[in-house]
Amino acid sequence: MSTEAETFTAIPEAAPRGYYGADGQPQFFSDPGMDRFSAVLVKLVQEVWVLTERVDAIERVAAAKGVVTAAEVTALLADPPTSAAREDALLQFIARTLGPLREP
Repeated sequence: MSTEAETFTAIPEAAPRGYYGADGQPQFFSDPGMDRFSAVLVKLVQEVWVLTERVDAIERVAAAKGVVTAAEVTALLADPPTSAAREDALLQFIARTLGPLREP
């Protein structure tokens, strides 16, 4: 008697042949590096969209309340502690988005 865990496969039964590698991961290109690059691209697109939504929301709130000016934004961009915090966030962003390129 087999259990559900023993018969479970990550590959959908209706998946066309050749869409998944031996490891059960989707495989779209003959070069695994291209699949990893595609993953980077999708993650980057996700990040850009999240940022787009957040910037839009912030701009709408700021405009509605009249609390932020362009000069204030420029001054904040030049602030050293803010720049250092952004640099740390950038390193995390690079690791998160380009991480799939390091996978075997």
